[in-house]
Amino acid sequence: MAESADDLRAETTVYVVDDDLELCESVDWLLESIGIRPVICHSGEQFLNAYDGSRPACIVLDVRMPRMSGTRLQEKLNEFAPHVAIIFVSAHGDIRMSVSTLKAGALDFLEKPYDPQRLLDAVQAGVEKARLRFTDHVVRESVRNKVSSLTPRERQILALVVEGLPSQNIARKLGMSVKTVDVHRARIKSKTDADSISTLVRDVLRYGVDVPVEDQ
Repeated sequence: MAESADDLRAETTVYVVDDDLELCESVDWLLESIGIRPVICHSGEQFLNAYDGSRPACIVLDVRMPRMSGTRLQEKLNEFAPHVAIIFVSAHGDIRMSVSTLKAGALDFLEKPYDPQRLLDAVQAGVEKARLRFTDHVVRESVRNKVSSLTPRERQILALVVEGLPSQNIARKLGMSVKTVDVHRARIKSKTDADSISTLVRDVLRYGVDVPVEDQ
């Protein structure tokens, strides 16, 4: 059954990051009118202290702020939380700036004063996008941790399986028996709690997880 808008709002934190106190009050009131209680932050530093990385996050972010600009905060987030959904707002935006922030992963760029309905639409879309991105992030980290739990030899064999090599070719390439390769494959499946090696390979490829290989 599909999740309702209320379910999405309940699990996603919406942050408003702007040094304009009156605007923050206005956005707070506007979002609460549709059942969203945002976390208000008046600086990038305050946001970083308040940010909860265990939940999806949609951020309404001002471009120009003292000390840390919105674009600088976006750069920081792209380093450790690229899955958040950012909606930029600015009274001084230009085409180059909007294109730059969108290329860096922002969902939207609104000029102040913005139309209230457009902001609501952007936030609701951002809430859903944040949930989807966060779900992908959690699964990707799970796959990465599973791969990291393998021994260097198991990762070497998994990397060759990801390349599409069958056990016979892997055995020939690594100078071991097919039976030994199959034993390693069984251990990989067991350690990663995968339904099959094929499903593990599918997840590695789907989520772009690297399989680090060391020289043996």
